Amino acid sequence: MRNRLLNLYTRNAKVGAGIQAEGNNIYLYDFIAGSESDAQWWGGISAEGFTRQLLGMTGDVSVRIDCPGGDVFGGRAIAQAIREYDGKVTCHIDGLAASAASYIAISGDHVVAAPGAFMMIHRAWTLMIGNSADFRAEADLLDKIDTSIAASYAAKAGGDTDWIALMDKESWFTGDEALALGLIDEVLAEQSSKPGNRGQRGWNLSAFDHPPVNKIGGDRSEQPAEGDEQDPVENDISARERRLRVDLLTRTA
Repeated sequence: MRNRLLNLYTRNAKVGAGIQAEGNNIYLYDFIAGSESDAQWWGGISAEGFTRQLLGMTGDVSVRIDCPGGDVFGGRAIAQAIREYDGKVTCHIDGLAASAASYIAISGDHVVAAPGAFMMIHRAWTLMIGNSADFRAEADLLDKIDTSIAASYAAKAGGDTDWIALMDKESWFTGDEALALGLIDEVLAEQSSKPGNRGQRGWNLSAFDHPPVNKIGGDRSEQPAEGDEQDPVENDISARERRLRVDLLTRTA
């Protein structure tokens, strides 16, 4: 589990673009960092940075999403900021809304998936250190987090879907599948690409168990990213922890 979290962050540290806004579009094209200082130190989008951009806007807003997930509580704060925004928020899944980004996406007033976009849900992960009592308490907390996330999916979708069961097996949904489940409201029709399309970034998803290989922006295999073998620091787990300042109590979804 420790390696999975580090893999998710380190393999994608240079892929994302940070928080960006153009007009009334906010581009959530990076992983979710636990705090603003973490985002400044090793990349990602923080709830503080996202909310600051959102509060500076007026009228209807589009949140464009291509995100492999990240910090569970950072994702929750972003989702709440979207729900509390005065205008209409349309969340567009341009490429991927995985993990924490999945419940950010469903927080919009209207949720749209682009052709070929995917959504993924799974149970929360954690990094920690401690004795057996600490681990039992942490497991209980993770169960509560999972129950809370499942409740958000249920509130959006309605019906009697067993969301915990779908999270337990790490479920990947096409736009049509997410629409059938009630997680999104619309799947866009296929159309010719326009120059400058920001979607479909090449996220490395080898931290997850069942990524759909070669379907969403690149090869999701376990192979290291190009050039990783030439950087021994990147391949050293303890060095990566120091570089990324991973909090051993950070929970990720």
